[in-house]
Amino acid sequence: MNQHILEIEKLKVSFKKKSEQHIAVNEVSLQVERGQTVALIGESGSGKSITSLSVLNLLPVNGFVESGSIRFDGKELLTYSDKEMRKIRGNEISMIFQDAIASLNPGMKVGIQITEGLRYHNLIPKPDLKSEALQLLEQVGFNNPAHVYHQYPEQLSGGMKQRILIAMAMSCKPKLIIADEPTTSLDVTIQRQVLDLIDQYKTDLSASVLLITHDFGVVAEYADWVYVMLGGHIVESADVYTIFKNPMHPYTKALIGSIPNPSSGQERLKSIQDYPLESVSNDGRRFAPDTYTKESSFFDTPSSLIEVEPLHYVRFYDEERKVTAIG
Repeated sequence: MNQHILEIEKLKVSFKKKSEQHIAVNEVSLQVERGQTVALIGESGSGKSITSLSVLNLLPVNGFVESGSIRFDGKELLTYSDKEMRKIRGNEISMIFQDAIASLNPGMKVGIQITEGLRYHNLIPKPDLKSEALQLLEQVGFNNPAHVYHQYPEQLSGGMKQRILIAMAMSCKPKLIIADEPTTSLDVTIQRQVLDLIDQYKTDLSASVLLITHDFGVVAEYADWVYVMLGGHIVESADVYTIFKNPMHPYTKALIGSIPNPSSGQERLKSIQDYPLESVSNDGRRFAPDTYTKESSFFDTPSSLIEVEPLHYVRFYDEERKVTAIG
């Protein structure tokens, strides 16, 4: 059996705007192992969500995959028709969107919404749908599932809505959950509850999680492997321990440096200087302010991802290291 549940290779996604074409995801490759949580981290606009939407063929109408491969459980999804993808969505791959308000139907009771996937995929008999929904509501932390079952989304708090989305994502017991900024706008306590629920699901069912986030604090606690994304490119990847112990790309260092640390005595957090991507011609220098690193010249040369140490890849070129480009 292939150890990878999801394999993305050299994915290139573009958007058409009038007569112009803009690249949003550029030659992105990543893998998610079975039973693993992989974090895809980067700032807004880096291409994280577009990468995840490509997996489920949910790109906006003006977006399209130019080239590349997306294999799920050994199946090439880019060759699937929309009808075939509907059998995958919710059933084998579920997605937790960041905007619970937009994701839930305001005119439908949440109990009914939770079982939509089960009904569509005919996974359990219709008479058993309500009891399954009640069990899912209890599983995601509701003490009064019978009451919540009959409520509408507007009657629930933000954290409760997010737990409803998790129940929906878990309902069909998918092999892979894509969690796209699942804790946006939630307070710290609720954030932990939501992430713990996703992590517990992964453990209980030996499932996999692709966690999309901009928060390295979340990555440190929940991820096994990390891909750092900027300007449509992966700029660094390694296991979570290596990323924190030895970050090498200045963008990764800047993201880690922006994590609040009360014990450091630091009065101000590091800020990240943006470069207009249109004016940056070299893939290697998507982010490398001279003020942040003395080694910025390493990032001025166009490069592929380089294996700088075993299973630690960085997008720059340094001849002295005598390392090998991997793509």
